[in-house]
Amino acid sequence: MGDGHYWTYSEWLGNTVEKIVTNGLSAPEEHKADYLRVQIKLAIEQSLRHGRSGRSDDDPVAT
Repeated sequence: MGDGHYWTYSEWLGNTVEKIVTNGLSAPEEHKADYLRVQIKLAIEQSLRHGRSGRSDDDPVAT
């Protein structure tokens, strides 16, 4: 993303879900629930910011 390419919301959503699942499944059992809670909360907050800004699923995600 440092090359000027920004993900659309749809791309961001798919990549974020994949990252959370992949990293969550590989996390040590004692940290798995905490990792998932933090990542899901952050993803929901980012999604809300995107929607509140009036952007659509095809607009770039501002991080």
